[in-house]
Amino acid sequence: MGMKEKSRVSQYDVVYHSPGKSDRSAMPLGNGELAVSVWMDEKGVLRFYLARTDAVTELDRTVKLGMVEVRTAPGFLSDGDFIQRLELEHGIVHMKSCGKELWIWVDDASDIVYVSGRMKQEMKVKVRYYTWRTEKNLPWNSPVRSTGLTEAADMVDELEDRICFHHINGENGIEHLARLQCVDDLSCVPDLLTGRIFGGIMYLEGGRRVGYELVKGECTDFCLKVATHSAQLEEREWLGRVDGMLKGSRTADESREATAVSWEAFWKKSYIFVEGDKERKPVYNERILDCVSEPMECTGTASPVTRGYLLTKYMLACCKDGNFPVFYNGMLFNLCPGNREHLGVMEFVSGFTRIPCGEYPTLSINPDERSWSNEHLWQNLRLPYYTMLATGDFDSLKRLFVYFRRFWELNRIRAERFYHAGGQHNTEMTLSCGLQSEDIYGLEREGKPDGWSDNRWGGAIDISPGLELTHLLFAYYLYTMDEEFLRTQALPYARELLRYIETRFEDREKGKIVIGPLQSVETYFDTVNPTPVIAGMRAVLRDILELPEQLVDDRDFFERIYEMTPEIPTGVWNGEKVVKPAEEYEDVRRNVEAPELYAIYPFGLMGKYEDGKKAYHTFLHALETGGQMKPHILGENPGAPCYSGWQYIGNAAALLGLGDTAGTILENNCALQNPGSRFPAMWGPVYDAVPDTDHGANIMNLLQLMVLQCRKEKIYVLPALPDSWDVSFRLYAPYQTIVEAVYEEGRLISLRTIPESRMSDVIMG
Repeated sequence: MGMKEKSRVSQYDVVYHSPGKSDRSAMPLGNGELAVSVWMDEKGVLRFYLARTDAVTELDRTVKLGMVEVRTAPGFLSDGDFIQRLELEHGIVHMKSCGKELWIWVDDASDIVYVSGRMKQEMKVKVRYYTWRTEKNLPWNSPVRSTGLTEAADMVDELEDRICFHHINGENGIEHLARLQCVDDLSCVPDLLTGRIFGGIMYLEGGRRVGYELVKGECTDFCLKVATHSAQLEEREWLGRVDGMLKGSRTADESREATAVSWEAFWKKSYIFVEGDKERKPVYNERILDCVSEPMECTGTASPVTRGYLLTKYMLACCKDGNFPVFYNGMLFNLCPGNREHLGVMEFVSGFTRIPCGEYPTLSINPDERSWSNEHLWQNLRLPYYTMLATGDFDSLKRLFVYFRRFWELNRIRAERFYHAGGQHNTEMTLSCGLQSEDIYGLEREGKPDGWSDNRWGGAIDISPGLELTHLLFAYYLYTMDEEFLRTQALPYARELLRYIETRFEDREKGKIVIGPLQSVETYFDTVNPTPVIAGMRAVLRDILELPEQLVDDRDFFERIYEMTPEIPTGVWNGEKVVKPAEEYEDVRRNVEAPELYAIYPFGLMGKYEDGKKAYHTFLHALETGGQMKPHILGENPGAPCYSGWQYIGNAAALLGLGDTAGTILENNCALQNPGSRFPAMWGPVYDAVPDTDHGANIMNLLQLMVLQCRKEKIYVLPALPDSWDVSFRLYAPYQTIVEAVYEEGRLISLRTIPESRMSDVIMG
């Protein structure tokens, strides 16, 4: 059977044959903004968490909307007769037990969850909403804890035949953070918290409300709808909008059919299917195996790599079209901490793996928690969005740009206040207002300059995140050819960022800007001319200067900055020229990154097709220095070097054309499912959380780079594919191009580009 016949998404459906013990059995659903984690427990109760990217409290925490329970009497389960399937092709979970069936999905066109049931015998149905935020709360991980500000309790209202649940934001800490970080003009600080209401309304068709439950009497079918919304509105208007969503909603059959069609189109838009890869066994630390009580269940599949790619792509699709960015630490599928343990940032074992204690979350232990922080971190945030160029998800990518666009005026004020510079300052870590939490920035400011962050890791990184964002803006332009976006977004931001660098760093050496002291990402502190910044400047300026002259009005400015940009720092290792992490740095590693590889990934200045010898030896030297050429051991705490999680070792290997190395890395990374979660794409924990968003995103990034790479007009097909692998793919390329190929048993079976004229730019291998 050829690749074409085998390349069916449904072959990678996830199937369970028994109910679960807790939310560790949850399957993911979503429509891009609204996400659901759903499971059937051993008592036959259907439970699911509701989550939205914009369910953001007054303390800037992205939290669940709550949990919903659906019970039937008699119970849904019959001994030894249960099957639950995530139908990937249609974006729906289907459960069956002895003549009883349940379907649950999220409508593709509205933020409504549907639960549809059908039984052979008459049953009684009860639906209940549950929230753990039942009183004012000062969460232990509040970004403004010193203020004593609390989160308001959720409200649950009994309507005529429905139940309304919502959270109304109270006083927030934006002004406190602005003053702390020397920003006096609050008008420049985005406020997405004041007046925000999030929640929803539950409605059971043909049912009635009995207290806090919706009940439908003896029946053989039912339909539950849960409409959700989040906005900065008056309560009456918010309630009217959600009520209007329900009144205008589709029937269950209409919604299920339309949602299935939407998902089918999603899977056809882009894909990669692989064969010939190996099933690898993960290495576990004994501590994590001691925590396992609900092990992963997944039917055998032809390709572990394809399964990892498809399931990650699916989970990302469930979260990628919201009003706030995808969270690096769990997406919207973070679960309740296990064993009543908070998710401490340096203890990554039982909290993510052991099942929760008790049947319900509590005010102190609940699935609102995220490891590390509530902030968005650029180095982690970027990786899911890098995948969207090849998949053609340009509207989703544009949502990320909207998030950072809000901070332009704030960035200008900080550039002037911190460094008396022009242009825009930028930071690695941002809350929704563009500022850092007080724990990151630091409360004790005596003797510290404005802008100095106490956290010398992510909190102290600036400039390189802005350069990566700029590089991504220009990549978006090349893929879409959207000249309006280029003129109004990409070029203005690049101009201001480069102006900031020029005016912040006034020292010159032989006409070149001397950049520093500055972090070389998180590994080397207070360096001079760090490689991620220098490589970023050179990549961005190359992006601009390669544009047609008529598109760049002030080309002289960019040419002048290019002439002032230092060369990428280099040294000699084993007689070969290699890139260094910075021009000047203290040889003390503070993290497990390889900043010298930024010249390869993400900035693409070197690789198989450009300066290959220096790139290859830089790669070898970086691995010898950092020790990352090994998979993560599940159960180890963060801090151990490996090529898993957010590490870009595999991506660099692919860009060097090292197919066997990239394949081995990918196979091992596709084995790193959390051993206490049943769903096979609950990755990690590696460095961040479960699911480890970055780990899954790099499974996608790496496979995409193995089958397709692009540089300007050139399209390189299968540049880093292991000899034993077969592949079928459809991916996007720059200049509004799509590439389709099938490769089997060492032979190219088919290859085409859309438009056909781009075939002349294709280079094999």
